[in-house]
Amino acid sequence: MLNSEYTRRYSFDIDSYLIEKYSQMNMETRRSVCNLVLSELDDQLIKTAIDKLVAQHAIAKLSWIKPTKTKKK
Repeated sequence: MLNSEYTRRYSFDIDSYLIEKYSQMNMETRRSVCNLVLSELDDQLIKTAIDKLVAQHAIAKLSWIKPTKTKKK
């Protein structure tokens, strides 16, 4: 049985972040920045981050691959 009781969707409110971190920024500027961020956002960066976390989890928690010991100098 599939457990559907976990968070599997990520959402980031750019506008809220800008309001919190740059409180003096007006709405027109926030809109411009939001549009710039959305136009520059690269899904591949997110996918790469996910792949790295999957690999780390597989090694650390699932023992899929034993970590190699490095030689001490």
